[in-house]
Amino acid sequence: MRSFIAIIVGLLGGFVLGIALSSFIGILGMTLFNMPLGIKFLPYYTAVICSILVPIWDRKQQNG
Repeated sequence: MRSFIAIIVGLLGGFVLGIALSSFIGILGMTLFNMPLGIKFLPYYTAVICSILVPIWDRKQQNG
């Protein structure tokens, strides 16, 4: 049950992180190059990556 909660937290946190990172990249692109930059589907990529990494990190914290 604990790893399921870690996966859900990773999904939600990764999605929010991806939105924030996408906004930051867009602002940086507008500031430096006068054109919006971005990575297509970045929130989804970060959500998947974080849903894998958070349970691994949680298990390492639990064992160590």
